[in-house]
Amino acid sequence: MISIQKKGFTLVELIVTLAVLAIMTSIALPYFHETMAKQEIKNITHKLISSIQLAKSHAAIHHTNVVICPSQNKVNCQASHWNSGFIVFLDVNKNRQVDTEEKIIDTQSTELKYGNLDWRGTLSIPSLTFQASNGLPNGSNGSFYYCSTYQPTHYKILLSRMGHTRIENPLTC
Repeated sequence: MISIQKKGFTLVELIVTLAVLAIMTSIALPYFHETMAKQEIKNITHKLISSIQLAKSHAAIHHTNVVICPSQNKVNCQASHWNSGFIVFLDVNKNRQVDTEEKIIDTQSTELKYGNLDWRGTLSIPSLTFQASNGLPNGSNGSFYYCSTYQPTHYKILLSRMGHTRIENPLTC
């Protein structure tokens, strides 16, 4: 007699496998979000610090004010849109808005999913300006606050009057 073997899983084996997979996923998912939140903090910190350095150097090289402002569409300054992105541009007429004759130096997309980014400057202006005369952020010193929604740790990137940055961990946002 020839026996035919059927290859496959029984219903019990399939249910046990799916149960183990569901348990592993429920354990791993919070750690995945925590890892992604940490990576987002590193990325946004790097983007901000490198853009600040870029703005300082362009202000000194071109002898023109350079502005960093929030922008959702990466073309115009739009207050309170730091979570979407920001632009760095040469501000020839010193109005802190991108005009047709002004060159956009850099655009950065932030697209934050695990926290919120906000700028709090000394003059309550939603942008940073690096002066044409010396490349310093006179009147634009303040701090970027990254308030995490997945971690108890928040980040504060301080910009001094001399254009230096440092990172702190405030207790609250």
